[in-house]
Amino acid sequence: MVPLCFYFTHRKARPTGIAFVDLSKLQVYHNLRILRHQVFKGTEKRGKGTIGWFYGLKLHLIINDQGGIISVKVMTANVDDRKPVSEMVDDLWGVYTAIKVISLVH
Repeated sequence: MVPLCFYFTHRKARPTGIAFVDLSKLQVYHNLRILRHQVFKGTEKRGKGTIGWFYGLKLHLIINDQGGIISVKVMTANVDDRKPVSEMVDDLWGVYTAIKVISLVH
């Protein structure tokens, strides 16, 4: 986790007035292996994403129109997706957008 935080801090960019918000799941274990593996015990939680239930963390990312990272937040999976984003955009100015993508698996 420390190398990931260092990378995002090093790549931090300035806001340009246009920003995009994205959320990715960082699945630690498959749901069947939750009780067997405890590497991140106490750090990760079980939560529901757009694809379904998973056990791990959520990565909230805001980038500018040039692809530069403006803000990053890693939260447990059981946190509502809107809460960290509203905290992250408090200091931003201009237009920001979040697009909900639903993928259908057959």
